[in-house]
Amino acid sequence: MCRRLPLPLLLVALSLGCGKKVQRTVPPAPLPATVARSGAAPGYADSADGLQAQFADIIRVARSQDQAGFRVAIDSLGVPSPDQWIAGHFDPRFLPELPQDYARALSGYQSHISWVMENFAKFDDFALKAEPSEMPEPLAESGFESLLPRPVVPVKVENYRFTPTGSDPEHGPPSWVSSFVYIDGQFRFVGGTYPFWAEKLSALRGPMSIPPAVIRGMTVQGIAFQKEVSGPGIAAVVQLEVDIAPDGRASHIKVLSGQEPFVQDAQDYVKAADFGAYQDIPELANARRRWDIAVAFFKPKN
Repeated sequence: MCRRLPLPLLLVALSLGCGKKVQRTVPPAPLPATVARSGAAPGYADSADGLQAQFADIIRVARSQDQAGFRVAIDSLGVPSPDQWIAGHFDPRFLPELPQDYARALSGYQSHISWVMENFAKFDDFALKAEPSEMPEPLAESGFESLLPRPVVPVKVENYRFTPTGSDPEHGPPSWVSSFVYIDGQFRFVGGTYPFWAEKLSALRGPMSIPPAVIRGMTVQGIAFQKEVSGPGIAAVVQLEVDIAPDGRASHIKVLSGQEPFVQDAQDYVKAADFGAYQDIPELANARRRWDIAVAFFKPKN
């Protein structure tokens, strides 16, 4: 029983167990460096070395077999409060789709990182080297690229290539490129070579897209094997079936759909295109020589 004390001291004594030996709570062990540092001072430098250190920590967590810690580590690769971040950087008309696009892209990336760690972190010589990768050209102001979302508030996107550095080539995956934004002292994934809001550039800048041209004051661009072509800046779409001759030129054009007077301009545009360049692309070398091409006409910008 506690001895009689003045009220202020009695309250203190009661809170300490009346003079009994107090068990001190052991502070939790520090979390891995990859755990999200919300509001904390920067944990990694905004540089290739900083990104490399961040992934070195992920590798250490993966080797520890701490599943909960690893889940926290790969979750920290995502943009904090992504819906708010997207809403603060993009035009409201893109908000219904961009959060879903980001969630899908991030989930795929986390699955890739999990696969890499599961298969290669077990090797003592496994490590990843991060090097700056060439940044893609900015979105064009005309053609299909003009329809893609773009930040209305400047966003610094950084591209890096990851390459395994183990002594045994079989102790690492093929190299890959990822794009990041730097937030709260950590790199946050936003895409591959192209950020998630512009991932359609892979198709638009690939062999299936024909370079834009200007006809009667309107930008015209065609893309192969695309049935659904729409957007707020498109005035008309003409669908064509085109046979490609050995010399790379259109030998026969069949109109599948389209409005006059755009049909003739669409045919002239495709006739002027040189498909010979596609002959040297391995994935198209044995492609069928009949293409369905959607030709879009873009409204002039004021």
